[in-house]
Amino acid sequence: MLSFLSAINSSAWLETWSAPTDRPSQAALGAAIALMAFAVVPRGPEWLASALDVASGAGQSRSTRFLVAAAFFAAFLSLGYIDFYLGGGPRAPQAASYWLQGRALSHGHLSWPALDPIANFRGRYLLFSPARDRLAAIFPPGFAVLLAPAFVVGAPMLVGPLVAAALVGATWLLAREIATQSGESPIRTEIIARLAVGLSVVSAGLRYCTADVLPFGAVATSVATALAFALRGRRLQQPRLFAAAGLLVGLLVALQPLAALPTALIVAGLAFGGPSRAVAWGCVCALPGVLVVLGANRAATGSAWTSPASLYSALVEPHAALRAADVARSVFPLLRGNLLDVANFEPLALVGVLAVLRKGRSPGVSWAAALLVGYWIVLGIVRADSAVPMVSATSLAGVIPVEHVLMAMGLARLFPRALTSAAMATIALALASFAFHASHVHAGIAKSGLGRPAFEPDVAREANIAHGLLFFENDEGYELASDPDETASHGVLAARLRGDDNDRLLYDSLGHPAVRRYSANRGVATIQFWTPPAEGSETFRFEAESDWPPVAQWGGVAEVLESSSPCVSNGHLLSVTPFAGSTAMVTAALPVPNAMTAHERRPRRTWNVTPRIFQRGSGGTATLELVAQLGGDPTRDRGPSSEALARWAWSDASAGPTCLDLPGQLVDLATDRPRVWLVLRATGGSASLDKTTLWSH
Repeated sequence: MLSFLSAINSSAWLETWSAPTDRPSQAALGAAIALMAFAVVPRGPEWLASALDVASGAGQSRSTRFLVAAAFFAAFLSLGYIDFYLGGGPRAPQAASYWLQGRALSHGHLSWPALDPIANFRGRYLLFSPARDRLAAIFPPGFAVLLAPAFVVGAPMLVGPLVAAALVGATWLLAREIATQSGESPIRTEIIARLAVGLSVVSAGLRYCTADVLPFGAVATSVATALAFALRGRRLQQPRLFAAAGLLVGLLVALQPLAALPTALIVAGLAFGGPSRAVAWGCVCALPGVLVVLGANRAATGSAWTSPASLYSALVEPHAALRAADVARSVFPLLRGNLLDVANFEPLALVGVLAVLRKGRSPGVSWAAALLVGYWIVLGIVRADSAVPMVSATSLAGVIPVEHVLMAMGLARLFPRALTSAAMATIALALASFAFHASHVHAGIAKSGLGRPAFEPDVAREANIAHGLLFFENDEGYELASDPDETASHGVLAARLRGDDNDRLLYDSLGHPAVRRYSANRGVATIQFWTPPAEGSETFRFEAESDWPPVAQWGGVAEVLESSSPCVSNGHLLSVTPFAGSTAMVTAALPVPNAMTAHERRPRRTWNVTPRIFQRGSGGTATLELVAQLGGDPTRDRGPSSEALARWAWSDASAGPTCLDLPGQLVDLATDRPRVWLVLRATGGSASLDKTTLWSH
């Protein structure tokens, strides 16, 4: 959840405490008051349990009824979170990419063809392969595998609530196993398991993770279940239980490889000290998940051993060396956000430390604590590595069920004779903490961005849109509406609006279909008819920032910058800044207009190519090459090309910010070529490309 917000300091933390302001927080406060009253009244817990027919006992039928009721309630709360806080659809930036990935997989696509101009079909968290002209989402395919069947039946938003229901069972199973290994009686074991489930149900962090289209709820379910099966397999010396654990580790590899690593190490440690053939069972059953990931890697990057996320990260934010201080600074913000997610109140989550510090603690508690520490360290290292983005406090949600179990065990130690009352009071405190504290963080999620999903299908249905071209002003809206199997003639083809002649070329190439523009703000979302400007002109303008993220980068950091200078076209620049002692390179696509708009058939056509650069007095030198082909590793620079179609060079010695149109060069381009490439290099200082203009000579 804190992935949506900036890190908060102590004063900001205090500011998050105030009276409940929305219906969910007010309802939580009412439930907290009622539960606390039952907890402090003599025999109150027994009376409430009897009234609900979930009396504390080891009866199998009562356990089943409790689990069914808790699972239903968890799913119901996640559905309510979707409606109240998310506005009925995906909200996280990553969720839009997962959504598109799941929809593509429902059609059988791990990657899909990229239409031209490619700038209109690229977006955040999407990787373009110039060698194969294909697009793919950068995330592991596991969650898309869960989403795909839901897209087939038309209910993808139900996946999260179903995962929420499954998470209840996983938490109960793990808590019972650890409590049993700790020597608790059957009745106390059941109370501990139900307490862990109760904490899971009232955790606002888990409600968010099982509401938005993100894999963290499925990760949490898999981690808890894998650990439970491995612990039980070792206790009972049953190797086949490690087969289930191995299968779940394979699923974790497909869901979130970062979570799979510490979980796999813990399961392997239990297997090596467990029954014979346990390791073999686990390894064999983990293979399907690993093979799915390797297949997805190959479809996205051309290599089974190169993940699209690592390649995308290298292109967007090149690697920087790690230091121990970087790791330490990265771990603590993650832990702070994680503690809020566990029980809606950071100090309350620390009750689990009592279970770990207990003298003579069970092996189950020790293994669970080791998993927590390993998980924190791995994500801390990854967050500190600037080459791997998208790691936030929400990423630690995978171990929240383990933390709930340790909290329940800590309370069992702290209140050995009044565990039922303590459990009820703890859940009441978690609910009250949501009302006064955590609810304001989640209200911030509801208000973030547009305050609504970037694309709402109901808006399109109300506008009676059945076919044509639909442009979107942001990546999230485009990805939520995009369907790789749709065409403008038989359905709605979603495209990213670029504000230059990429839009016009797409419109022309599709034969001038009905074209509309989706606009959304905090007040309303609308769809309006729209026609690309400059139709019929033989002059084409292509903004450098339209082809972002870059298809190739090396030796520095490339980024899109805003500029208030009146000479900058569209108010944005593509800038590249070299690392010390290095030459930076970034590559962007330049569409060939005659490949899509020429009415006469000619093998080649001559264009005057005029780039515009922006000078800021960086003192560096730069070159810009127009090349026909790209080759090799996109994260490595092979130096200036001897086969460049055109080349420009300049020094940024300007006294102040200014634009400069480089001398136009005549270039003959084949009419069957959809695009050529611009390669910008900078040494000794940054260089910025504003736009490139082509006009027919």
